[in-house]
Amino acid sequence: MLCSSVWASPRTGVLPEGTCTSDFNLWAHSSQCSCTQGSTYDPRAGLCLDDADVEEITILGHITAGMAANGGETTGFKITSKKGDIYDLIFEVADQEKLRTLDKMRFEVSGELIIIEGVERKRRTAIIAETLKVFE
Repeated sequence: MLCSSVWASPRTGVLPEGTCTSDFNLWAHSSQCSCTQGSTYDPRAGLCLDDADVEEITILGHITAGMAANGGETTGFKITSKKGDIYDLIFEVADQEKLRTLDKMRFEVSGELIIIEGVERKRRTAIIAETLKVFE
């Protein structure tokens, strides 16, 4: 696992409590939502993320598609590192379609590391994927 800073703490995201636009962007979320003070809407994740510094991460591991969880608290995709660390993955819809056909293959995923607050799964780590490479 590679991180941009050993001392950084990932930004934390929660579902927006305010008004959201009714459109869908490339990540299948609203393009804009209002968030409480101290957080900013991220249209890639569809979450209000706190205003902490961004932490970048690169993970090499196997991607699993078609994940399900109580209350819908999953992105539908996860990557498991060689050490057994598990991260939910946030992709554009076009990448999601491709990944469903490449289930269980090895990938290198780079992007922003975040923590998603939930009801059933209290705090789960996720990566907003920016780059994706297949390893055969």
